Amino acid sequence: MNVDNRQKGKGKGNRSLFPIWLFPISLFLQAAFRIAEKDLRTEFRRSYEVLSILSFSVGSILICSFAWSVGSVGSEPEVAAAALWIIIFFASILAFTTSFTREADSGTLGGLKTLPCSPLAILFGKIIYGIVLLFLVECVLIPFSIIFLNLDLSGRFPALLLVCLLGAVGLSFAGSFVSGLVMFSEGKTLLLSFLLIPVCMPVLLPSVVATKEIIGGSGIDEVMPEVMLALKLLIAFLFLITAIMILTFEFVLEE
Repeated sequence: MNVDNRQKGKGKGNRSLFPIWLFPISLFLQAAFRIAEKDLRTEFRRSYEVLSILSFSVGSILICSFAWSVGSVGSEPEVAAAALWIIIFFASILAFTTSFTREADSGTLGGLKTLPCSPLAILFGKIIYGIVLLFLVECVLIPFSIIFLNLDLSGRFPALLLVCLLGAVGLSFAGSFVSGLVMFSEGKTLLLSFLLIPVCMPVLLPSVVATKEIIGGSGIDEVMPEVMLALKLLIAFLFLITAIMILTFEFVLEE
């Protein structure tokens, strides 16, 4: 009887250790995903903001195709890659302009501050929201680029999608944090654009190089060095900006 009770006690103790270790992380992720879900619901409920970003992206591709005379860009992958990432970058500015500004203007920022979670969970929720929104824009932009810029990917579409996903993650980290920094300033849009250009260079440069190689005909094996370079720079960039966010974002939320 005593042995059985001890075994039961040990079993209970072992079972209780698992949620104790993961409890703070699960609360953090739960709060972040709920904030991201709330932002995405708001964004798609007011679909004119998403449609304006998509209209800008598709319209820019159309203008490029008319300016370069369809068919000529296929032999210049560096031009197509640069144009694609310039459009994605400016689409990210449109997306992140309202990331924290919407909360400050509508008065819901005070409600976010009262949530029983870390300020970093709020920022991480905004980052998830930005990744989903930017990746949606990229999924619409890439097929239009293939059609109107006459790009021949021939089986390299997954590699291009992977590079775009990595770029969306990096842009979302930078854009969400900078959006939080400027949400109380007067010239939010201008300041966000000005600050994002240097901050996003570690993401944009390897993404443009990798995209150029993919459009130019390189397979996934040949483009892996560029993808790995983009991944290394992205990880280093994420470590740096995460450290800055941990140290400063609690004060960013204060007016």
